[in-house]
Amino acid sequence: MFREAARLDPGAKLFVNDYNVECANDPNATPERYMALIDDLRRGGAQVGGIGLQGHVSNPVGEVICDALDKLAAMDLPIWITELDVGEQDEALRADDLEVVLREAYAHPAVEGVIFWGIMQGHMWRRDAALLNADGTLNRAGQRFVDLRSEWMSNARGRMDAEGQFKFRGFHGTYVVELTTPAGTKMLKAFTIDKGDAPLVLDMDNL
Repeated sequence: MFREAARLDPGAKLFVNDYNVECANDPNATPERYMALIDDLRRGGAQVGGIGLQGHVSNPVGEVICDALDKLAAMDLPIWITELDVGEQDEALRADDLEVVLREAYAHPAVEGVIFWGIMQGHMWRRDAALLNADGTLNRAGQRFVDLRSEWMSNARGRMDAEGQFKFRGFHGTYVVELTTPAGTKMLKAFTIDKGDAPLVLDMDNL
């Protein structure tokens, strides 16, 4: 399958994708078994480009998720949570459990993204995992996601110093800077902060 997919679309990044690996609740779905499967696929010529963790979880434990991510990161492949939903009847507990998963994913350098398997009540395979009520309003878990997203967005505002510089520390991602000159002219420039600790210098004189 991997060879045929690579032949049909040579530019596609092909992922493996499995469930229960991050939960430590299934002896047949451990990180070690998953890594062995990836090694077998590679030996057979499969161009594995990433690791998918489905993320259909209940009662998640942060330390367990982190341990699984640490082990899988040794494969030196990007990791995505591909089908996230957190099952819990109590909305307050669902919000807490969702935060556990998202914080572990966001904090881990090997994780490149998270995809939700669904968000709206009545349109998901698990009835106790929605972030939106049937009328489209946020429930407590949905509000927790919004709050976390706001926490992880960097905003900075200020004036340049005597050397014509303005410094800030931000999460990696895409930004837009707006500069207003003393004459009132406004300049906009988009830029991206990549992973890592290396500083990024943006020259607004060369737009």
